[in-house]
Amino acid sequence: MEKKKRIFSVKKILLILLGIILLFIVYDIIMTKVYSQDIPHRFATAEEGRELMLANTEYYDNYTQNDIDFRLKKTGGTMDELLEKSADSVNEFSFFEKYSIDRRFAKMSRTLKRNGYKLPETDEIVMISADMQLESGAGGYTHGTEIYLNDKIATVFALIDLIPGQNTLDELLWHEYFHCLTRCDPEFRAQMYSLINFTVADHDFELPPCLKDKYSSNPDVEHHNAYATFNIDGRDIDCFAVFITTKDYAEAKSSDDDCKDVVLVPIDGTDTYYTREQASNFDEVFGTNTYYVIDPEECMADNFKFAMLYGTKGKDYPDPQIIEGIIDIVSR
Repeated sequence: MEKKKRIFSVKKILLILLGIILLFIVYDIIMTKVYSQDIPHRFATAEEGRELMLANTEYYDNYTQNDIDFRLKKTGGTMDELLEKSADSVNEFSFFEKYSIDRRFAKMSRTLKRNGYKLPETDEIVMISADMQLESGAGGYTHGTEIYLNDKIATVFALIDLIPGQNTLDELLWHEYFHCLTRCDPEFRAQMYSLINFTVADHDFELPPCLKDKYSSNPDVEHHNAYATFNIDGRDIDCFAVFITTKDYAEAKSSDDDCKDVVLVPIDGTDTYYTREQASNFDEVFGTNTYYVIDPEECMADNFKFAMLYGTKGKDYPDPQIIEGIIDIVSR
């Protein structure tokens, strides 16, 4: 009889613990949904995601044959093939993926409130799941206020982030969120770029003929209208940054060499470009808090994620003035 009582007591305790855990999970799901909507967003179905992806015609119109070949990993690929594979790459988000991403947005919202940061308003952000095979396995990218995430990345990164000190998914979302902010607020974009010595012009600069076939499209970089002054061979030259492939796909596929790099193009229309090594002040312009310096947009998206996640003292920054400048702007 005494043994039965003990078993009953253990079962009762386990049921109470299970109830407490379930209540905590329900509470967390509700509060996550409430706080996450401070950053307006929603999750697209696979069908809607395909429609939105294919609707980005202006982006696809800028593709070179080299772009198509590198993405399809074959020579002589066609735009129709690329669009078909793009549509096929879109998937549904699972419940856990949505919950994991919502928890990050809720955390981002709390960070902004806790620090009193004020960011520009954006249009509703649409989250889309895609396999990223056409984007070299990238974690994510954007079009307008659409954020495309590597499918299953919310699950994988959520597990990685269980390791102390890991903030992989948080960093990714802050980075992509920055692209949405700069598109919705040109003044904010200009302020951010100024922190790394770039000035935003009122028009896009044209690619010179020498780069037409080498240009490598980046969905996160919608404009080439920002320039900085680089010291090249002892001369100060105003240039904009362009990401290129140094080889076409037919050459690159048989080589392990890294064939993509940023180059600097004079804004005066001269048919030439300079390598980063030719600019003696390249690191002074972009700063060295991140190696992702293919464009001011990507460079500042990385600096922004550091500022939002770690603040001025959370990391050992080579160029802390950039982080301090970001926090100063969002604190005004």
